[in-house]
Formats: sequence, structure tokens, C-alpha cells
Amino acid sequence: MVLQNFAHGFNTYALFRDQPMRYAAFISYSHQDRKVAKWLHRAIETYRIPRDLTRDGADAGDEGVEAERISPTVLRPVFRDDEELGGAAELGPKLEAALAAAEALIVVCSPAAAASQWVDKEIRTFRLKHPEAPVLAVIAHGRRGDPYAECFPEALCWGIKQDGSLDRDSPVEPLAPDLQKAAKATVKLKLIAGLLGVGYSRLTRREARRRQRFLIFACSAAAVLLVILSGLTITAVTSAREAIRERNAAIAARDLAERRAWLAQQAASQIRSFATDADCTVR
Repeated sequence: MVLQNFAHGFNTYALFRDQPMRYAAFISYSHQDRKVAKWLHRAIETYRIPRDLTRDGADAGDEGVEAERISPTVLRPVFRDDEELGGAAELGPKLEAALAAAEALIVVCSPAAAASQWVDKEIRTFRLKHPEAPVLAVIAHGRRGDPYAECFPEALCWGIKQDGSLDRDSPVEPLAPDLQKAAKATVKLKLIAGLLGVGYSRLTRREARRRQRFLIFACSAAAVLLVILSGLTITAVTSAREAIRERNAAIAARDLAERRAWLAQQAASQIRSFATDADCTVR
């Protein structure tokens, strides 16, 4: 039996080992924006997809990602490269494979990203490999269209031709929430809505319902806990009062016993005194 279980586990491992790695998203960023990329990575991977979303990420009437998601409940794993590319001439096999395996691309936009040849190459490579896949952006610093603080890489603003060059006849308007203007929670939900292929308003309504369900559950749990604590408090107070009554009764009984003993001693003393007086009289 043990050998059969071991063989089954080994076969399962071999099956998954032979399958290519898939990523829910690839985060492209300049290493000057590492802090934002780390936050984004954690925010996406820890988000739990609402249960009423269908497995392909969309409701009836929504246009979601055609490929089935890696997981129906979470958006993970997300690829984020921690290594500096330095003076390398190409992206390398690791990044090429990750871009090929990613279902979406998220670009952290900033003046540093706009000037990065590696961010530009990652965008071009992803669009060549996945022409129909979603390409999202989040503005960390800078402003789009500002010549002194341009934050969008050129490859993000235009279509890509088959040879990898920019198609200036095909302007692109990617979803790009701004961390400088919006709260992190809002930016996160907008990006996740883009990854899931659902409308932001629908996702926020689901989030509101989920928070409402959580609050109802929390309030119900708090009410049950309050009832339990109230019962325990009443029991404790009743027990304390009973203990006080028993202690007072014991004290009263002890005082009565001591009083009786004292009276007995006094009576014995009187009897001895009477006996002595009687003996003297007889003599």
C-alpha cells in the first residue's frame, strides 16, 4: 500500500514537472520602482477571487481572457524578476520563458521605466507572443505626455509589428490607474478587474457584498461570543455569590460553635464553683 501511494505521488510529480510553468501575470518594471513592484506582486497574489465569478474570469456578457485561469480562486503565481539585467544585450531564456508563459502583462510606469530598454523589450516581446492578451499599466511616478516626466514606455503606447517595431498607426490606450492620485486599494481592484476581464464597477460591487457578508458574519460571531461571555459572567457571578453565602454560613456556624463552647466553659466553671462552695458548707 505504501509503495503504491509512493508510486502514485511520483507519477503525479512527474506529470506536473513535465508541464510548462504558467503565470497569471508578468510584472515589468524598472528596478528603481522595486518597492511598487513588490507591493503589486503581493497584492495580486493574495487577492481571493469572488466565488460568483465564472472559472474563465468573466460573467455572462463580459469578455474575459480566452484561456482558462491557472486557479479559479486566486491570481497566482505572478512573475517578478528580482535580478538586475545590467549590460546584458538580450532578455535571456528565463525572462523569455516567463513572458511566453504569462497570461497578462502589467507595466509599472515611471520616468525610469520609460527610459528602460528592458521594460521596452519585455513589452514588445509579450505583445509579439500574446497579441490578444491584456497589457495593463500602473503609474508609480511621473505623468503621461509630460516631456519632463514621461512615464509610459513607447512600446506601451503603440501597436507592435511582426518585426518588433512600433506601429505608429495603431495607438494603444492601456488601463493605467495612477498611484499618485488613487488609493492603493482602488488601483489594486482596477488591475485585478483587468486581469479577470470584468468591469471595475462589478468587481467593486462584489467586493462590497463580500465585505458585507464578512461584517454580517463578524457581527453574528461577536453576538454569539457576547451571549457566551454573558452566560459565563452570569454563571461566575452566581457561583461567587453562592460561595459568599457558603462562606458567611460557615463563619456563622463557626461563631455559633465558638459561642456554644464558651457558654459550655462558663457553665462548667459555674458548676465547679458551686461544687466547691457546697463542699465547704458541708465541712
